[in-house]
Amino acid sequence: MKKLFALAVFAAALFTVGQSSVFAQKELAISAIQGDGIASAYERQQVKTSGVVTARRRDGFFLQTPDGKDDKNPKTSEGIYVFTKDAPSADAAIGSLISITGQVQEFRPRAANGATLPITEISMFADRDKIQILEKSVPLPKPVEITAADFKDNSLTELEKYEGMRVIVPQLFVVAPTGGRVNNIENTTESNGSFFGVVKGMDKPFRGAGYDIFSYVFLSKSEKESFQKEHPGIKLFDGNPERLRIESLGLDGGTPIDVAAGTTLKDLTGVMHYSYNTYTILTDAGARPAVAGYESTVVKLPAATDRQFAVAGMNLENFFDDVDDPGIKEDIVKTDALKARMNKISLTVRDRMQMPDVIGVVEAENLAVLKRLAEKINSDAVTAGKPDPKYAAFLEEGNDGRGIDNGFLVKTSRVKAVEVKQYGKDEKFASPGSSSDIYLNDRPPLLLRASVADPKTGEPFAFTVIVNHLKSFLGYNDPKRQDAVRLKKRLQAEFLAKLVETRQKADPNERIILLGDFNAYQFSDGIVDVVGTIKGTPAAKDAVLNPSDDLVNPDLVNLVDLITEKQRYSYNFDGNGQVLDHMIVTANLVPYVSGFGFARVNADFPESFRSDASRPERYSDHDAAIGYFSLDAKKTTK
Repeated sequence: MKKLFALAVFAAALFTVGQSSVFAQKELAISAIQGDGIASAYERQQVKTSGVVTARRRDGFFLQTPDGKDDKNPKTSEGIYVFTKDAPSADAAIGSLISITGQVQEFRPRAANGATLPITEISMFADRDKIQILEKSVPLPKPVEITAADFKDNSLTELEKYEGMRVIVPQLFVVAPTGGRVNNIENTTESNGSFFGVVKGMDKPFRGAGYDIFSYVFLSKSEKESFQKEHPGIKLFDGNPERLRIESLGLDGGTPIDVAAGTTLKDLTGVMHYSYNTYTILTDAGARPAVAGYESTVVKLPAATDRQFAVAGMNLENFFDDVDDPGIKEDIVKTDALKARMNKISLTVRDRMQMPDVIGVVEAENLAVLKRLAEKINSDAVTAGKPDPKYAAFLEEGNDGRGIDNGFLVKTSRVKAVEVKQYGKDEKFASPGSSSDIYLNDRPPLLLRASVADPKTGEPFAFTVIVNHLKSFLGYNDPKRQDAVRLKKRLQAEFLAKLVETRQKADPNERIILLGDFNAYQFSDGIVDVVGTIKGTPAAKDAVLNPSDDLVNPDLVNLVDLITEKQRYSYNFDGNGQVLDHMIVTANLVPYVSGFGFARVNADFPESFRSDASRPERYSDHDAAIGYFSLDAKKTTK
């Protein structure tokens, strides 16, 4: 890593050679240019090298040393990317042995937080550099096998030694499905061909507790010392370097590979690249991997018994209607597309979730579209020969600029809705960079007081549900916006904590369930401990950049902490499973908890499933959380 940090102060004079002499200079091997560190010792210098063209893409090509000509050093890469800006010359044909000149660059690809490792590449300039064909139809170098042993050091740079080289993963286990670009108006998607996997046999990666290591490793020495002194309790999340990002459309001629999580692909072959803080394999266009197996993550959830009630949280993801509402920048969905979305959600609620008694929903445009959804579910249930659940919709408009709101679907065939009330709509705060106070709660918490009748006694079992949709991570690590975003997330968490504490103090017997999309993990990320603050267990002052006081007593319980670690995810981001959708309950409700889990219907499935109205998968990008509560408290033993 020392070489990486040296880049910040390293400067070298540009050295250019006239076109007449570009092939007169001494040639360097690709491995010599790459070196055994992150950055090349020849950065910004003009070089000459040769190799076999192994792959092409829209703005360059990959070059690799022929087999038998390598330097026998396992720490140096024998491949390199040659950047041409425009489509590369026909002289750089796959299988041709060529000699080139160009300038060595350390290119930093896109990353979610702006901090990323560089890619060593050679930039060719049309008015200066040329390609010389040495031989055609040369066999491509044999791909290097990627195994679990390559990740034993848990290093961010472990695969640097393969950068630009042909590689093969004998068995790749897909941990996050193929993504795509969603057209919400049409309810269609265009596959982006990208997914994530690990070497078969390795564990599924999860977002761990702590500060993202990519926000730390690029700090200067003095910045690190200051960081550690001010926040000695902050732990680092290692980023899960065992993740492999797969791009099936990354090379010329590629076709999308659409796969679900749980799929095993055999002999996945391509070129090792780097993007979005992840080593990335650009798959060979002509060598599509075979599917060697599939382990479904779907578990059919049970229906609540007559002595239970089920409560769920669903992120409907941009659930807009087909009506143009003035003053709102919403998507005006085509009628057929809306019908398809409603059919997918209805299938999920009826078949995958077994019609929970209360569903807290987020990202619904208005009460009218939520009522249409309720009517659709009710009608479909009757058509399928099931009892009419008589779902009723409740929603209050909030402050969101796109018009998405929180609401409820209440199964009135069994549940009595006593009160629905919104909190904090008019709450404002002074946001850094804003000339006036802004709304704290874009989607204010919506509270439902309800009851279920005991079938034996007829007595009502009262409970309260609060549905939440807190500030997203957008701008969380953007230097221009992060102060405002982080403050808002902290204040939202504190507002919710105070709301619950006020109710607990007013009525210690009130049984409260908080659910929804909290846009935060079950642990501190080292920046803001949103969930810990809401629970009454905030991170220590020295263990988080934006600490909160303990505002809740007695503490709340997050039901996700009660399930197996392998099931603790409701969303996949960059190949990491993570929980954003929580169900947090007051301590007095814990004895009544009889189960909790996630309806595996979205996070593990490719975006290509979204347009298929006949199947429930991918109506959203979040899995639904569902909790089961008994009418009878568990007996405790002394």
